[in-house]
Amino acid sequence: MRAFFVGLFLLPIAMIVAEPARAINEPASQFVQDLRFHGYIDNYGNVKLRFAPITALPAGFKTKGYLDIEASDIVRLPRGLDVGGYFNAANTAIRQLPRMKVGGYINLTNTAITRLPPNLVVRGDLSLVNTPLTQLPRRLFVEGNLYLTNSPIEKIPDDIYVGGNLYIRGTEIQSVSPDLRIEGQVLPSVSQ
Repeated sequence: MRAFFVGLFLLPIAMIVAEPARAINEPASQFVQDLRFHGYIDNYGNVKLRFAPITALPAGFKTKGYLDIEASDIVRLPRGLDVGGYFNAANTAIRQLPRMKVGGYINLTNTAITRLPPNLVVRGDLSLVNTPLTQLPRRLFVEGNLYLTNSPIEKIPDDIYVGGNLYIRGTEIQSVSPDLRIEGQVLPSVSQ
């Protein structure tokens, strides 16, 4: 009889322990649960991993709000990353962006970025300040300003769009074609 009562007592505990074990097979959802538990996700779906001791994000990672990984140890981003708000990866060792969706600006200032995906759409500003990036991708679409300051970029592709200003101080750009689709100004101005 005593074994029966012990068994009844342990059954609910076994059920509680078994539930998280099932979530281990779902890395993105378990990762999100862990982030929420440690206070990295707020009630609006914003994810703030600034200075966090996290080295990777799982495949299929998605946020409703912004994703801020500034000065974190993350060096590689997963395919299919989907960020509802802005994406801040300043001061990280990230070398390339995968194909990803971002609902706001992208800040890659002081990163090791060397490659951007073609057809990149940025719903705000794009900052590539102080990066080793040598060329912009084909069909880059930036709704806001494009900051290239202090990067070794030499020319602007003919098929880009910039909805705001283009900042080129400290680059190797000597001239900008008047046919480029730049809604704002080129600063500082150069020959056309």
